[in-house]
Amino acid sequence: MDDILKRIGLEIEDPENLAILMASLGEIISIHKNHNFKNIQGGGLQLLKNLVELGRDELNFLEKRVLESQIDIKECQIKVQREMPEKERKKFAAYYTTNEGVNLMTSLALEYIKNTKNKKLIAADPFLGSGRTLIELAKRIRRVRIDKIWGIEKHNLSALVAYASLLKGVDGKKDIVHIISGDSFNTIAEDHLSGEGNKFKADIILTNPPFTRWKYLGTNYRDNLLKILNNLGYSKYIIKKETSLQVLSMMLTDLILKDGGLLISVLPASTFYTIYGRGYKELIKEKYHLLAFVESAKRSAFSIDSGFKEIIIVAIKKTNKSGLTAFYTLEEVNIDQFSNLLLSNDYENLQKDKNIHLVNIHKLPRFLDNNWLSLIGNRELKEQIIYLFDHGIKEGYFGYWMEILGHDTLIRGIEMYGPNFFFIGNKYWKIVEEADFIKIKNKNTMRHLSIAKKYLIKTLRKPSLYSYSIKPDVNTYMLSIPKVKNKDLPDDLKEYIKWGIESNTARFAINKFKNGWYSHVFDQIRSKKPFGTIFITDKVDLSFNNRGVFANYSEKELAASKNFYIVKNIDKKYAILLTAWLNSTFILAILIQFSRKISDTWTRLLINDYLELPILNVQAISDDAYKEINKSLKVLLDLKLPPFWDQLGEKYRYDLDLSIAKAINIENPKEFIENLYTFLEAYHQKL
Repeated sequence: MDDILKRIGLEIEDPENLAILMASLGEIISIHKNHNFKNIQGGGLQLLKNLVELGRDELNFLEKRVLESQIDIKECQIKVQREMPEKERKKFAAYYTTNEGVNLMTSLALEYIKNTKNKKLIAADPFLGSGRTLIELAKRIRRVRIDKIWGIEKHNLSALVAYASLLKGVDGKKDIVHIISGDSFNTIAEDHLSGEGNKFKADIILTNPPFTRWKYLGTNYRDNLLKILNNLGYSKYIIKKETSLQVLSMMLTDLILKDGGLLISVLPASTFYTIYGRGYKELIKEKYHLLAFVESAKRSAFSIDSGFKEIIIVAIKKTNKSGLTAFYTLEEVNIDQFSNLLLSNDYENLQKDKNIHLVNIHKLPRFLDNNWLSLIGNRELKEQIIYLFDHGIKEGYFGYWMEILGHDTLIRGIEMYGPNFFFIGNKYWKIVEEADFIKIKNKNTMRHLSIAKKYLIKTLRKPSLYSYSIKPDVNTYMLSIPKVKNKDLPDDLKEYIKWGIESNTARFAINKFKNGWYSHVFDQIRSKKPFGTIFITDKVDLSFNNRGVFANYSEKELAASKNFYIVKNIDKKYAILLTAWLNSTFILAILIQFSRKISDTWTRLLINDYLELPILNVQAISDDAYKEINKSLKVLLDLKLPPFWDQLGEKYRYDLDLSIAKAINIENPKEFIENLYTFLEAYHQKL
């Protein structure tokens, strides 16, 4: 059996994958006469072409196994991704589209077909997977004007499953389905650059392109992709050399989509708030009318088993700078109604849905254009924050961080390799005495060592240690050893280094930095100067079950680990204002609406996000307003705060928010804050 599989181009060890193969072959030959492999037409798959070249005895053996198959081909479309080894699944980004995503794509495509005047249409998925994006459309082939369905898939078994599924979907019309097993970029680029460029064209593209992290792609393959896209004329949309595979994939779909064609694609939400995604956003604005930007109300992703936040974009390849985009939280019960209203540009009725926010993406202010994900979700909460920013910027109470404080005031903390060595105390050593040195005791051996303070820097270690108090109680030090020979260090420090080597707690630093391993923290201290008074946590769980503050404040400068952003080089007055702002309820609303969603509740803002977010402008805040904000903040500084959501309605929380609202001259500030709390409570109930 293994020899037969190798001859047709497959290596299958798992019995489940063998069952998938047999089910797919069984579906294909059932469409051909006499259940005979010799009658199969390859449909573009080299695997099937190899199959018909086998000898009669080998074919008889396979045909017998096929007849024993018990798996339905629909089940195979799911199983084929889950039976891949995890490493292989990540390599191919084999996370195929959910039923919810497929239903939305199909509904929109059918509405597009109904409205278009073309007699015969071509539907395609250049990143086909097991064919799930096209299968429901294929099943309606008798009722719609589809002349051809084609797809390309790199994974051989998935390509075979897709071919079998789609062939069944179109009731065996073999001349309609064309599937190629191969690399989409190389295949399409070769056709286009040959001067023909007509073989791979489509009126409708329904796709879920691969989301393989750029760093996991081989260097040669990455270079080849960039070369292909440059040769195809897309270089101006590639903002960074370290881009993303899904962005390049969408440039390839643009190449094959006809003018006036429909594009529907699942994409990671990060595509629309990262630097590497900016080029694709510009491409959309230049060439498309983005009809809709959709998230699911049920789950974070539109891909099976995906742990990433995903959206679906719906676009017509036709420039329309006055057209609106529906930013929509999808509830599956009204998919067909949504499709009908969207494809007929019925903005009046779309606007009636509280889950839809209609926006012209060509007229977005900077803080919204940076992150299109911020335009989706709770409309009332979103409008509240947009009003806050619009008012603040127009009146001068807000400005962008970059313009007010400069980019060098915000840095990421120190990255260290081996926290249980470089942090003291740690899992193995306890601080027992502090003076001009610290005395530490090993929790296992009870051995004592003394380390001079000149080798130690007081440092915030991880956000969870300081999550209920704005003023952090910091009792950990970071070991900073200069580049001197080991023999020139104090004896106790040499003993500690020896322990780090023998205990393996320093192995990550040793492996990465070799001889200079124990000085890599010192080098960062010297280059980054990571000292500041405000410390912003990196990732946040919006459920806030274990967090009462967002940013910590210290009157004395401290350092912090890479789990924090450090605000440095600002005066005390601005530090007070910024600390108040970063711990206000406004920032909670901003995190919900404008941050980078990682999953259902986890989110983050990166340095570039902060630099381009509006913040309080100290120059515009009056002395009296500053005193009120400072007074309100001082109350919070002395408290151990409960989880954030439990603070809503508490006097100290209300007083801080009200002092800020008054300082920026919000009209009816009490009503504004009460409405904000109401919208936030509604959001919290859905978590």
